[in-house]
Amino acid sequence: MRPLKSLTLEAMVTVLASTFGEVDDLRTTDQLRYPLPDTLMSGFAVMFFQHPSLLQFQRAMEQKRRRCNLQTIFGVHEVPSDTQRREILDRVDPESLRGILPQLWEKVRRAGWGPRFTTTLPSGRHQGTYYTVALDGSEYCRSTQVQCPPCLRQPDPQGRVHYSHKIVGATVVRAGAHQVLPLEVAEVRNATAESAPQDCELTAAKRLIARLRQEHPQLALSVIGDDLYSHVPFVEPLQQVRQHYVVVANPSSHLTLLAAVAAAEGTEQSQTGQWTAGSGARQRTYTYRVVHHVPLALGSAVQVTYVEVWEHHVKGNLLYHNRWLTDLDVDAANVAVVVQIGRPRWKMENEQFHVHNNHGSELTHNYGHGQQTLSMVFYLLTLLAYVTHVVLALGDRFSQRCRAQEARRELWHALRTLVNVFLVESWPHFLQVYLEDADASP
Repeated sequence: MRPLKSLTLEAMVTVLASTFGEVDDLRTTDQLRYPLPDTLMSGFAVMFFQHPSLLQFQRAMEQKRRRCNLQTIFGVHEVPSDTQRREILDRVDPESLRGILPQLWEKVRRAGWGPRFTTTLPSGRHQGTYYTVALDGSEYCRSTQVQCPPCLRQPDPQGRVHYSHKIVGATVVRAGAHQVLPLEVAEVRNATAESAPQDCELTAAKRLIARLRQEHPQLALSVIGDDLYSHVPFVEPLQQVRQHYVVVANPSSHLTLLAAVAAAEGTEQSQTGQWTAGSGARQRTYTYRVVHHVPLALGSAVQVTYVEVWEHHVKGNLLYHNRWLTDLDVDAANVAVVVQIGRPRWKMENEQFHVHNNHGSELTHNYGHGQQTLSMVFYLLTLLAYVTHVVLALGDRFSQRCRAQEARRELWHALRTLVNVFLVESWPHFLQVYLEDADASP
């Protein structure tokens, strides 16, 4: 895909800088040594390079050469120390940063990259093209000592209280596509240290889906998730905001529904069939059961369609088995696509959270916890850096050339070394230095 000027690192930094410049600065006049936009962009740069000591090295470079790479690549004029950065960002409203996510998504969609994340439902009343959005919760900070008022609290059997921070993410995924793209996020947080009951993943997810519809009113979405999201308290809000869904249904938590499924066996309400995919040793046979108009719970007016599938190897051994609940109109012509929509739920865990934790982003690294909002501010800066990495991998030719030469972890290790040593004029210049296509600045 040809590179687009609207989705270069320079363009992404421009979007960030515009928003950072509008964030409310709650400091008093005597505390304004380092501008808030510079401090936020410095924090983003740390997460972008996955380099906890980046600011220390860049301050040293600036003292020696009167310029540094934070200035030439990210437009930072005043580089704070790590301590100053934590103190300044601890009062920033995370909502002002979260609002950047829909802006970045809109840039990606308008650039024509949306279709690589879509799935087309070929038949039925809901025939059309959808973005599949996976919901999942992730804990990114836990301690028995460090805490702040928004922390979630959980006592263990020994009486110790564990303090943690958690988010619910909404990420665009697609079966067969390697890339995933975060679309939204909601913090699971307490209002005060004495909040009761505490906030939880399900409540945060309800806030998230309402905001998804508000910020993307024309986007055709199909929400997928694990069994937590397949019960009346969440399905009803999904219906209220007109979101389609394909959510996992564990047998142990849907006894009433499974009884209705068993009772429908052999009636027109229940349909079974098979399809095959692949050839030779890669051939797979899929056996399905679809039951329409099943009550989601005892006494509930919510009715769903039950989809169950078994995947068998050509030799006959069972490879996969799962169950979903959906509001989509499922028939023999589209059941394979509905299953395709429901299966990629794991991609959010593997491609996003796993990369955050195990491929350099160090999501759980203790960059600082703070006493107010710092923990979530750092999470959002990490997420924005991850989205930027995805965009560069999709459309930046220099990034693609670098990635072709090195595995992801080794590449970023090399880039972290270079950014500490060589002064460059821009991001393209930086990658050209890495590729040995250009010399560093004097």
